[in-house]
Amino acid sequence: MKDIEHASINGVEIHNLAEQDNDESLLYSGELWVEGKPAGSFRELNEDEMQLDIAPEFEQTMNDRISSYLQALTDDEEGAENEGDLSSEIFFEDLIELELYLQAFKDGVKEGYGCLLVNYTDEGVDVFSVENEDEVENIARENNLTDFQTFYEPEHFIINC
Repeated sequence: MKDIEHASINGVEIHNLAEQDNDESLLYSGELWVEGKPAGSFRELNEDEMQLDIAPEFEQTMNDRISSYLQALTDDEEGAENEGDLSSEIFFEDLIELELYLQAFKDGVKEGYGCLLVNYTDEGVDVFSVENEDEVENIARENNLTDFQTFYEPEHFIINC
């Protein structure tokens, strides 16, 4: 199993992900890297606003990577007219989630688990460390899970589109 240090979407990674102190919701900050090079930073200001500080030489690359990802999401989603319907915030929210899930996956592997099951509900997200594929199927069936992802390998935390 190849070791992956950070989750990635189209070559964009978050390094030094940190939780921000906020009573109302969980917010994050961190460094943004593109293809292994530091490219800037981000900070969530509230649930709907992300402050980005991107080095000028990476702005176009970052915009292209975000647009490509949003276009792929739009192609997968019914009812979305075009990538303009989706905010770039989705890119960063998904990248933050992937980075958090990667760390949970690594922790589970250290404890002897084989995969990570992430279930999405109206109330939020449930994350399970699971021993094997059979157990994933059992948990999904027993809990009537319908909107979930399963991560079996570190490469599942790298998205290229």
